[in-house]
Amino acid sequence: MPLTLERKLEILAECGLSLAPPFRVENLPESWPRPQFEEPGFTMTLVGLGMTEERPPWRNHSENVWHLDTECIEDTDSYVRIAERMAELTQGSLVIRDARDQVDLEAGTASLDFEHSGKPVHIDFKVNDDWVDPAVFSHFVRLLALSDPSKLFLYHDTGGQDCIIACVTRDQFAALTKAGVEVAPLT
Repeated sequence: MPLTLERKLEILAECGLSLAPPFRVENLPESWPRPQFEEPGFTMTLVGLGMTEERPPWRNHSENVWHLDTECIEDTDSYVRIAERMAELTQGSLVIRDARDQVDLEAGTASLDFEHSGKPVHIDFKVNDDWVDPAVFSHFVRLLALSDPSKLFLYHDTGGQDCIIACVTRDQFAALTKAGVEVAPLT
């Protein structure tokens, strides 16, 4: 018997991935019909958790789940938004300050600077039109491992140009795997 949306949310919450207040189960079918959420697997439920509400103030449905469209590099502040959201996902375990970037798609240059643990961090990126350089994520994986080794970033492939990134404890990752949620450590 297929799992209901409510049961899927309950399973995910038991494993550390839940809706943030003030959101409730009723908010998810505002974006897609309920039957899509109740298809086999957890992809649509993770997408619902990881997205923002569809009108201002554009709040995140979850504190530690992010539905990312990887074709998101438009101009200055594109990598700042990624850096800030990666830090937010950790719920205080990874703190960055003074994030700023330079993105010039026409010139083929992009970089990100910020401060972590009182030290400057500089990252140069490869430019591939408006696609995010996946190397950005490995930097945050490394920084989280230094800041809080009990937590890790997770990745869920949606099968499209988007993905799910989440942050949980190692025990929660084990619980997600045991529950049949297809996630892997982000590398």
